[in-house]
Amino acid sequence: MATMIEMMTEERARRRTDDGAALAVRIRELTKRFKDGTVANDRIRFDVRCGEILSILGPNGAGKTTLLRQLSTELRPTSGTIEVFGLDAISSPQAVKSLMGIVPQEAGLFDALRVAEHLTLFARLKGQGTGEAQRTALELARKLDLEREMTKRVGTLSGGQKRRLLIGLAFIGKPPLLLLDEPTTGLDPDSRRVVWRAIKEAQAEGATVILSTHYMEEAEHLSDRIAIICEGRLAAFGTLADLSERVTRSYRVSYRDPRDAQRSCIRHFATLSDAQAHVTRLRLNEYQIARASLEDIYFQITGKPFISADGESYVERR
Repeated sequence: MATMIEMMTEERARRRTDDGAALAVRIRELTKRFKDGTVANDRIRFDVRCGEILSILGPNGAGKTTLLRQLSTELRPTSGTIEVFGLDAISSPQAVKSLMGIVPQEAGLFDALRVAEHLTLFARLKGQGTGEAQRTALELARKLDLEREMTKRVGTLSGGQKRRLLIGLAFIGKPPLLLLDEPTTGLDPDSRRVVWRAIKEAQAEGATVILSTHYMEEAEHLSDRIAIICEGRLAAFGTLADLSERVTRSYRVSYRDPRDAQRSCIRHFATLSDAQAHVTRLRLNEYQIARASLEDIYFQITGKPFISADGESYVERR
């Protein structure tokens, strides 16, 4: 039997970008204004190609979660349009939602159920027979390193284990579109990489992935393209190379302050020769010159320090 992804390729992925790529998601002038007057999203527009991974970055309160909630049909936009595989997400929310696997920031799990019961139940709700549902549960447990937790009740799991279970539930049925709101928040580095591998495997099987993240390394490792949202607006969109071209200071120099060895410094420059001139002027012996990182680009585009999920912040230090 054809998978959901295979069924989508002909009929609903017929819209294409200017360069001919099939579209999974098309957003135009998307605006969300709450009753108190807060504008969470302001005329956002972009396309997501079939089979790509898009990471959404932005400060806390920038509107990332609001955007994902509208994409998931949980929240109705004030104005604008959303199309998912050619379907109108506003007029046909149930049809669109059936094409998605969703990991929200917070979700209620059934504490009394065991992990295996959870996975099997949700697979059955997706229309799988008993045997297939059990096989799905085992496959996802292996993929997300939950095999040792299969007999444990959900209420006894750690926050990271619950997060991996939520991701497993979203993957059931191999939906063609995955919406992941900060999927690895609360996970240790090893577990984070387990999830990254699972996301990449889903992409290899044909899924399109849209995720928000507070980890720069995650965005750099996973993304085909990146969207930066600031104060509800789309500040930048494109590949890492595209974003790099947006900034005027493409090189960074890292070094210890010659006057205070305990103080680290980072400076940005438009050209390599400018960076080298700075090193010569300060007579630095130990330094590093590199192309601007995603953190550098983020800081230059938003004017705000990037604060990771671990609470670490990035600022330009002079």
